[in-house]
Amino acid sequence: MRRGKKAVSLMLQVLLPAALGACSSSEEPLKQETPRPTADQILPGVRTTIIEPCPIDQPCEPECPIYMAMVGMCEEPPPPVPDTPYNISYPSYSRSPSFTVSWSYASYGETYELEEQVNQGAWQPIYQGYGTSYTVSGRSPAAYNYRVRSCNVSGCGYYQTGIATVVNPAPVIDLYGQYPFLYSHDQQNAQYAAATQSFQTGFRQSVGIASEGSFHALDVVDGKFYLGQGYNLLKDELSQICLDTANPNFQVVSNPMYERSFSVERSTSVSHLAQLLDVELNGGLSLGLKNFTLDLSGSKKRLSEQVSDTYQEKLVVRWEYKLDHWTLNTVAEPLRQDFVTSMLIPNNSNARANFRERCGDKYIHAVTRGARLYMVFSFDTKKYTSTEREQKAATLKLKIQEVLNINGGGSVSSDTQQFLAQNNVVIKGYAVGGDKSTVEVSLSHADFGTKFQQFVNGVNSSNVAAIQPSMSHYPQPSQFLNYNYFQIFADYRTPAEQLRRWHAIDLEREQRCKLQESYGLNQANCRMAVAELVTAKLRCIETLSWSQCQHPLSYYTGVGTGGLPSTLLYNWMGQNISDLERKAVSQYFDHHVLRSSWGNKKCQSFTDDTCLPSSSCVVDTTQGENDGIGKGFSYITHEWDGPGSGSYNNHYISAGSTCIRTQSTLCTTQFGDSTADFKFTQGIFGQCPATRAFAIVN
Repeated sequence: MRRGKKAVSLMLQVLLPAALGACSSSEEPLKQETPRPTADQILPGVRTTIIEPCPIDQPCEPECPIYMAMVGMCEEPPPPVPDTPYNISYPSYSRSPSFTVSWSYASYGETYELEEQVNQGAWQPIYQGYGTSYTVSGRSPAAYNYRVRSCNVSGCGYYQTGIATVVNPAPVIDLYGQYPFLYSHDQQNAQYAAATQSFQTGFRQSVGIASEGSFHALDVVDGKFYLGQGYNLLKDELSQICLDTANPNFQVVSNPMYERSFSVERSTSVSHLAQLLDVELNGGLSLGLKNFTLDLSGSKKRLSEQVSDTYQEKLVVRWEYKLDHWTLNTVAEPLRQDFVTSMLIPNNSNARANFRERCGDKYIHAVTRGARLYMVFSFDTKKYTSTEREQKAATLKLKIQEVLNINGGGSVSSDTQQFLAQNNVVIKGYAVGGDKSTVEVSLSHADFGTKFQQFVNGVNSSNVAAIQPSMSHYPQPSQFLNYNYFQIFADYRTPAEQLRRWHAIDLEREQRCKLQESYGLNQANCRMAVAELVTAKLRCIETLSWSQCQHPLSYYTGVGTGGLPSTLLYNWMGQNISDLERKAVSQYFDHHVLRSSWGNKKCQSFTDDTCLPSSSCVVDTTQGENDGIGKGFSYITHEWDGPGSGSYNNHYISAGSTCIRTQSTLCTTQFGDSTADFKFTQGIFGQCPATRAFAIVN
């Protein structure tokens, strides 16, 4: 290997003879030292080049640095072009016109260039600097994409491009500007909250605050609520207290219960799973978006984490303890008079929207306190037949019931632990009330019974939570009794029905996309559908957008609000988010080679492919038989008779292929066996896209 050179450059070149041989073809490092120029050879301000050997521990390659020096001053060579930033992140969906785009540091990078694309148009630069984040603001409804690269004196690296995000700012209602009495109501609500029983919950809470004449919603998880507090059914969030809490007949009473219940049930569908986890599907729910606020409700979080592909078997353990029941006693007309005289106006859509924004659709009139524990046992069944799947689920249920019961849990036998391990059973715990740390941190095959017992034993009056709220419609004021109820209050019923349909479609989409993801298929259409579904749902959730809330068979995406302009979303999803179906293809092959004459050895080669029906299919490596177990194929040799030298056979699936291939050569002998035979059956297992319309619930 050649030895490297190191150069010190000054303005006059003085080539030292001893340095001319500094790099040679010898593998031994050069030991001699190269003499440096004397002081009288280096003139002030004159550039001189001195060539001397590289240090012994450096290779003689371009990596050997070149040092540029003006007497007493050194400068390193230009750095390499920067690497590509490892990632770029920003919200998948934004209800705000402002959000932050951030990216990772790039090796050798000095500055960063961020570009923005609107509705798949041309890329435009929006930031150049040294930072690794940038806050965009003032974005109108549209689909946005961002890419970033790093630059230095040597040039710029490759772009890292993110996925599309949809910006759809929420409508802003200036309630405090229209109704100044709300300021005093906030004070009354604060006094009521300080003096009455509160209840712990996983609901989100909309907190009204006055700021520059605008009403804002602040998300609060695991906050407190109070009897009489409003509730927005479609947002699935708490609203403000609009009842007259100062009325002497406004009373809160409680009664003890001390009841327990316990069940172990197998989930048969995603809607059944929601039922087992006590999740209502008519309120705010968004699947697939990590940064979307509607994911935050406690019950919705349980469901969003557990929705998976259809091959995931799930058994849900539900334990419940009811400590007491609290009820609100009110007068016949409990609304504060200010709302009746100043906000509620019959047949006025704006008035209905304003009241709903402040007070919700119903109010909470009763609540049961206690604790609930959910344990979800899940395992993948792709490698099982439907009969085997049912048998495994039945066995798992029996083993769970051997460990857990209404009074607590016991030790887990080695036999049960072995069954759980063999089937890769995953256990996830969710708690409402009680000591969550005992079950929500980690659950293992060995300790889930002990953790269950610890949770049951740890429930007490100081850590119980609201496990079952009851709600009522606001009573119709007596002066409006001549009107229909929904001429006074916002009629949420039709938007709720449409929202329920969209939720069902979203749940099915999540199942399809989870299955595609498990086989490594492209998720671009899934991500686009998520953003568009959120937009469709929000048109049913926000009161001011109800005129755009449509049945899935009638809903077209809006121009400028997403990546699918003027598209019937339901049809697009059916065509572009395929379900996957199991496919198995098997073929029998029979090869026979016959020698033509005595003394003439004959060889013949064969290539046999058995393929899935489409190149868009994927090999299902959870399937397989014989030596193809876990590899996605089956192979049976019925006869192999290759008597001549050179005979061989080999079968395999190439990377990225959807075929199993057998290559073979059959040779007879020259004078002995005159025939050669090879008979075999090969098969391949896969998952293939199937275009299927999404189900629409009635």
